[in-house]
Amino acid sequence: MSILKFKTAFSAIAAAAVLSACTMIPKYRQPQVDVAQNFKYDNAANGIQAASLGWEDYFADPRLHSLIEIALKRNTDLRTAAVNSEIVRKQYMIARNDLLPDVNASATGSRSRSAADLSMTGRSGISSAYTVGLGVTAYELDLFGRVRSNSQAALQSYFSSAAARDAAHLTLVATVAKAYFNERYAEEQMALAQRVLKSREKTYSLTRLKHKAGVVSAIDLRQQEALIQSAKADYESAVQGKEQARNALAVLINQPVPDSLPAGLPLAKQFKISRLPAGLSSEVMLNRPDVRAAEFNLKQANANIGAARAAFFPSISLTGTVGTGSTELSGLFKGGNGTWAFAPAVNIPIFNWGSNKANLDVAKLRKEASVIAYEAAVQNAFRDVANALVAREQLDKSNAALTKQSRAYSETRRLTGLRYRHGISSALDLLDAERSSYAADTALLANQLTRLENMADLYKALGGGLKRYTND
Repeated sequence: MSILKFKTAFSAIAAAAVLSACTMIPKYRQPQVDVAQNFKYDNAANGIQAASLGWEDYFADPRLHSLIEIALKRNTDLRTAAVNSEIVRKQYMIARNDLLPDVNASATGSRSRSAADLSMTGRSGISSAYTVGLGVTAYELDLFGRVRSNSQAALQSYFSSAAARDAAHLTLVATVAKAYFNERYAEEQMALAQRVLKSREKTYSLTRLKHKAGVVSAIDLRQQEALIQSAKADYESAVQGKEQARNALAVLINQPVPDSLPAGLPLAKQFKISRLPAGLSSEVMLNRPDVRAAEFNLKQANANIGAARAAFFPSISLTGTVGTGSTELSGLFKGGNGTWAFAPAVNIPIFNWGSNKANLDVAKLRKEASVIAYEAAVQNAFRDVANALVAREQLDKSNAALTKQSRAYSETRRLTGLRYRHGISSALDLLDAERSSYAADTALLANQLTRLENMADLYKALGGGLKRYTND
């Protein structure tokens, strides 16, 4: 090939590459969503953000750590999300490879005998043909960016699927924690019911002695019996709650809860950090994988508009081969036996303008729908954090009040019990004191569970749970 021909070919390739770098994708602009810059009840002291806090640094219970570890490896929902993300990644690789020509090597060989009547010489004979070459099949010169737009759409789809996988990861960590809190809550309910049962059985023994002595009536005795049965029923209800919580954990970790797990901590010691700062709403949106997924979907819809616009313009595809051919294997690579073929094709849309216009309109409408979905994702994320913060504020105040109430009723029950033993207070007074104390303890325990669930929800709402603690 002469230098002039080489320069001409190189210039044509360079021009095609420059044109191929152009796309008709609209310039992306992130939608502005009207949300407050700060969260109303974010009164926590400055501290590490949830997104930068590994779950091992947030949750304190080693038993819960083990359950989360198992769940992250075996949970079916998370594994499904991971597989789906990998599928979309492979689809992106396929779309990206369309930017490059498919070059295939080929080798053929044939021998045939022709009949005398069919031969131009009037004689039968045996012929051979052998070829070796490289070929490019229907490579599209992406002059108007259709292939590049499709590749960009596939990339954004992969990013969205990866964000969906991260969202499943966050949800799983929080869900396992809440299921475990319910198990620990049920165990503490069982312990509370047993303590109350023992106390009521002692009171019942004293009441029965007083009844025999004629000091109290049969009504008082029967009321004490009813309280004992109520405590037994509460215990069995707590046992049911514990087993159901374990069943929920078994589903989440996709196996029975192992017996070899370390011992758990009480409800009051489940967290290493008691209050997480929320920070600016814009920072929270960046940390939320569901918001990121919505934005990637929007970018994908934006890229699809570029592909739809490019469909209005001609497409040029190149097909070509280069190689050698000979009637003898030994002559394949001898001089003069080179072969080549070049077959460009141009496809010019003429009568499908209407369908192309409709496809472009659909792409624009889908982008509009993606904008709305993004706005909804941002608003929902803001609502999740705001609700969790206000719940934290009120639950903390309720916990302080319920703690004082529980102590007051416990002391009242103790003093009333002393007065009852000395015949000063009536059986009805003792009955009311025991009921009030038990109800206060139960309410405090329920409040502790709700607070723990709130802390797990807030951690998830703030985008925490993706960073894994590593001991470097």
